[in-house]
Amino acid sequence: VLANDVRHQQEMLWGFRKVEGGVVQRLGKSSVEGETDGTISEFRENQRLAAFASFLSHAPPLNARRLLTPLPRRRPRCTPAAAMADVSERTLQLSVLVAFASGVLLGWQANRLRRRYLDWRKRRLQDKLAATQKKLDLA
Repeated sequence: VLANDVRHQQEMLWGFRKVEGGVVQRLGKSSVEGETDGTISEFRENQRLAAFASFLSHAPPLNARRLLTPLPRRRPRCTPAAAMADVSERTLQLSVLVAFASGVLLGWQANRLRRRYLDWRKRRLQDKLAATQKKLDLA
């Protein structure tokens, strides 16, 4: 009895009924819609019905959500305020000092590399200029 009630709800919701032999009928179609037999729109409608028939045979019943078990509860993560309460003042000062020192060291090395590159580029351009001037003097 419950399965028939669920099936009736599905029919009313989707507007389709599956009858004997796996044939799907559309509910509530009237001749006022202006469709006659054999038109292209009727052919497309039949294709949609065939696709929907395969969906109906595999669709879960409407009461399937009641049969599912609830998700397990996850342990709540600690909030940032609680996480900061675990860190001592000394550890915090030390971590800030290490972060600052590493930033200074990386900045110093990056600036050294940049200066070396700029010096190399300057030397290379000066050498090219000298070679070009020598070619012009010879010509």
